Amino acid sequence: MYQALPSRLHVKDSPIAGQGIFALEEIPAGMVLGMSHIVVDEVIYRTPLGGFINHSDDPNCVKWQEDDKYFIKTLRKVHLGEELFLKYTFYNV
Repeated sequence: MYQALPSRLHVKDSPIAGQGIFALEEIPAGMVLGMSHIVVDEVIYRTPLGGFINHSDDPNCVKWQEDDKYFIKTLRKVHLGEELFLKYTFYNV
């Protein structure tokens, strides 16, 4: 069943940019956090998980695609209170 944000995450003001997603508890490496985007009729729609996660060149999460859905999982242990990040770019500039 779809859940906007897992119970272990919340949105709050980020010291990096705007708002971000933060851990309400420790989250182990490799934990699937949920769906971030879905493609419907070739249009990509963001979920709250996909909409609030900020960018870092040293991310603690990764996004991958399965069929018409994108998901996010942790790359390493995320500590209580830590902000979650993805690397938005797919190339080096």
